[in-house]
Amino acid sequence: MRPGLLSLAVMSLCLSAVLSHLVSPSSSASPPTSHVVINEILYDPEGSDTGLEFVELVNCGREGVPLGGWTLETGNGANPDDWTVEWIGGDFDYIEVGGILLIGESAVVPEPDFVTALDLQNGPDGLRLTDGENVVDVVGWGEPLFHEYYEGSPAEDVPSGSSLARSPDCYDHDDNAFDFRPEPSPTPGAGNSPEVDLSVEVVHAGAVVFGESEPPALRSVVRNEGSMTVAQGTASLAVFLDGGSLPVSTVPIDVELSPRDTVHVTLQCPLVSGYHEALVTVSAPNDGSPGNDAAATSFTVGAPGGLLRLSEIMFSPQEGGTEWVEFRNESDGPIDPTGWLLGDDEDTYPIVPPPDSAPIVPAGAYIVVARDTAAVQAGSACRVVRTAGWEALSADDTVALLDAFGTPIERVRYDDAWGGERGISLERVRIDVSADEPCNWGSSVDPVGSTPCADNSIFLPASPAQGRLHVAPNPFTPDGDGQSDRTVISYDLPLARATIRVSIYDVRGRKRVTLVDHRASASRVEVLWDGSDETGQVLPSGLYVVRFEAIDARKGVFIDEKRALGLVR
Repeated sequence: MRPGLLSLAVMSLCLSAVLSHLVSPSSSASPPTSHVVINEILYDPEGSDTGLEFVELVNCGREGVPLGGWTLETGNGANPDDWTVEWIGGDFDYIEVGGILLIGESAVVPEPDFVTALDLQNGPDGLRLTDGENVVDVVGWGEPLFHEYYEGSPAEDVPSGSSLARSPDCYDHDDNAFDFRPEPSPTPGAGNSPEVDLSVEVVHAGAVVFGESEPPALRSVVRNEGSMTVAQGTASLAVFLDGGSLPVSTVPIDVELSPRDTVHVTLQCPLVSGYHEALVTVSAPNDGSPGNDAAATSFTVGAPGGLLRLSEIMFSPQEGGTEWVEFRNESDGPIDPTGWLLGDDEDTYPIVPPPDSAPIVPAGAYIVVARDTAAVQAGSACRVVRTAGWEALSADDTVALLDAFGTPIERVRYDDAWGGERGISLERVRIDVSADEPCNWGSSVDPVGSTPCADNSIFLPASPAQGRLHVAPNPFTPDGDGQSDRTVISYDLPLARATIRVSIYDVRGRKRVTLVDHRASASRVEVLWDGSDETGQVLPSGLYVVRFEAIDARKGVFIDEKRALGLVR
């Protein structure tokens, strides 16, 4: 036998970060350092099992161990106490401190220290190492298993081609499920883990939109996957936003991380409105596994949206038709929504790409997501895709769109009182005005009852403000023909934020409706009016007065402007 060939060392924020050192209860004690352990097992090689099975032993102690009389046995999980000896150590066999001993079949590369025909089976099964008299180590995989085939609880039954690997090397707390993990790339004769290996994961906050007064907080978890302790202050965490090449912040990890230890880091990012993609990275000197050093996520500040905006909803199709929703890309570049989630507040399903290519949505273009894509009559310039499942639409429902990270992109709670009926879709009037405004929706007036993949029949384009208070169209005609059925009241405030009130009066000075009351707003305000009063009844033709009031209590600024508006029925 040749001695073990590998010596193992002794195992021993954007703007701010809050660190808390968390150690799993199962890892509170240091791993034993005085025995030989089963370190890796390949029991189900890819394809034919012939000649490729192996078992790897490692001396995790502080002195060499003679192996004369030692045995490696396989256990038949179908029966209690059914062990078969696969290997017996000779009088001159020896494993040095930190050494690896490889027992395997003839096709294993590198050549095993001992070549023998193994009889390893898929779980439930087990493997036992003895010193000739006492059990030294037991590893079991799969369930159910008799107790003698495992320690603590059995490891999971790994996929074909993966080995069952102790991670990190020599990590032994007498619990197979905790000590072992699947290894897609088996490492016979070599360590399972680099000495230094930190991984990072972003714990997404879920369907949360950060307010414009609170810095976004990204919670990350850094874990020591390596076999050596990482000293305090030698590793750091960084965050990159929106594809930037330079980190917006780098912070040191000010705790010591032993193998399997984790540290939680809360990263508070810059307060910038809109949708943002973030890449969180961890770095440590001589990190041996860069593949787990970065984690991507996204978040929104201020409000969801800004990428794909909900434009049209077909919630009650004609017989033989299908339910569908339409979105418009309001970003500056193309979007691939593959894997994004569509549904309501309870159930969502991923968007499935068409067979030919990814559903790329160019800037300013539409995409339709349908229950039955073949039943949607749409223009060729628009993608029509489906989801992996479908949450049925009703007359009073919620449509929610989330990106692949679970970040809210758009959410609309609609009502059939806004418009839409059998065979007629519910269309959005202004894509740049809040989707939560009932006046921003109405029934399609297109002859076929809907406009998938095209501008809505009641679409109202944005008009640049002329002066501060602007009303357009003026006059307007709320008669349901889809032309000038609503007017847009807009105001460019000279304030960063203000509390506003928008009211409509008749020529006799009577207030007929309050459209907005005491709502904090950004510097530009836009409100839609459909000509109805407080009770929802459309007012008669005539001249009306729009009154716009705004106040910033801290600066003492007060605005009170009026504009005449004609309503023609």
